[in-house]
Amino acid sequence: MKEAVTQYLVGVAMLLFAIYQIYRQDFWEFSLYITAGMAFIVMGLIKNKALPVRYSRLLNGVSWILIIMAGLLFLFLIQTES
Repeated sequence: MKEAVTQYLVGVAMLLFAIYQIYRQDFWEFSLYITAGMAFIVMGLIKNKALPVRYSRLLNGVSWILIIMAGLLFLFLIQTES
């Protein structure tokens, strides 16, 4: 149970940091943190089995898409900052 709560907390922390990035008007970093935060929350839903079983396949696909998007955004941001 603690793993799922930890994933929710990390996801919410990233979403709050994404809101801070909007305040700073850094939209690329906002997209990175919102994507990563949503990936953590979706993974928490999968591990916690909070939704019916029929949605687990859909959630797995969504989580993989979010993880890949966050990775690509991270690599893009690293490349553009240097």
